[in-house]
Amino acid sequence: MILKEILFVGLCAVLLFLPLPFGADIPWAVFVFEVATFILAALHIAGGLKDANSRWPTFLKVLLLTFAAITVFQLIPLPPAVLRVLSPRAAALLETLGMKGPRSLTFAVTQSLGDGVLYAAYAIFAFLVYRHVGTRKRAEIFTLVFIASAVFQSFYGLAELFGGTQQIFGFQRTYYLGSATGTYINRDHFSGFLEMLLPLALGYLLAKADFFKLKKGLSLREKLVWFGQERLQKTLVFGLLAVIIGLGIVFSHSRTGLIIFVFTIFLMSSVLTITKRGRSGIKIVRGIAIAVIFAAIFIGIGPLIERFTSQNLTKDDRWMYYGNTLKYVQDFPLLGTGLGTFAAIYPMYETKYNPGLVDHAHNDYLEILAESGILGGGALILFAFGGVVWISSKWVKRRDPFVRGIVLGALAGVLALLIHSFFDFNLRIPANAAYFVALFAFAARAVEIKNQET
Repeated sequence: MILKEILFVGLCAVLLFLPLPFGADIPWAVFVFEVATFILAALHIAGGLKDANSRWPTFLKVLLLTFAAITVFQLIPLPPAVLRVLSPRAAALLETLGMKGPRSLTFAVTQSLGDGVLYAAYAIFAFLVYRHVGTRKRAEIFTLVFIASAVFQSFYGLAELFGGTQQIFGFQRTYYLGSATGTYINRDHFSGFLEMLLPLALGYLLAKADFFKLKKGLSLREKLVWFGQERLQKTLVFGLLAVIIGLGIVFSHSRTGLIIFVFTIFLMSSVLTITKRGRSGIKIVRGIAIAVIFAAIFIGIGPLIERFTSQNLTKDDRWMYYGNTLKYVQDFPLLGTGLGTFAAIYPMYETKYNPGLVDHAHNDYLEILAESGILGGGALILFAFGGVVWISSKWVKRRDPFVRGIVLGALAGVLALLIHSFFDFNLRIPANAAYFVALFAFAARAVEIKNQET
């Protein structure tokens, strides 16, 4: 029992820590995450803990194992004849460089090995979340950890922005001045972090206020009784937290962030409408959105409007990156060039001079296809979307208000980042990637929580 508590506290502590050192986008923070995750995994194994049986469908397991197998296979030295069959372009480049003898598919073994370890840490962390957040009490605590982290990031970002210092724990920012970034360097990654957790805050608000139970046709007196003092206080408190997170997204001045914010409100309202439950919940979700919009207008949204009106989106360099990366994928279609090799290979496909290093495709899907090929990258992409569909199919059958609220929020958060990933590289930021897999695993586990703990 003590070991279980230590593991659970450890998972919460890792989540709270990760976003603080610049979104964990620095080597030592990644190392701390990996070590902490492997220690927690060792404790899980040593204790023989079995909090949940694996109920994941076979097709999802096959997809995940396919990605893992391709990642390992890329590291294995292959005879030149085999390499020419599996990756003709890679074999031709190696021959041009005068490299003979067995060579692996990856162009940077050390980098691919390092990224492989990080991906393994993500998978293990998600596994531990799934195994150890299986009760109603733990699910609620874990939800509050997610929300607390988002509220801190948003509040800190807004305080630094409007306080005029625009620092990150005393370090003076040099990028994205005039935008809220929390403890992140990049405003889009800060926005992506909040986009994942705003829906969860809304789902928790619905669950705690029991809006899924509110029946139609109640009289005014019955509604007043329903919205008793305690329930009203909960609504106000959790509603305020959701508004703070929403304001963080708005004042990040991320164009994609604002679009995802609107999408989240539309998605949650639509789901509540289609399932014909929680009509009052629809009003609450929309009410939070209206509160965020009015608060933002009152404070001032001129810079955000300017970003939409003064910049020609069709001339954004991202479209050039996408086109170049598509050519990259076409040259290494089956098995890619190895995890972490995008920055090394991409310069071959640049169509105009770029004074800086393009180390990401600004599209997580294209980048993983470039590095892991259609077999590996395609399997991982299908796993993500297939998992969402599978969890959703289980969610529609649940009637428990708490489960329906938090799982709806978690799934909406996962989808928010999956959509944002078409236009950025949030999943290459360690803190965001860790939160994404944790939220994914949390949704899969929470949807199975029993009505009462046994």
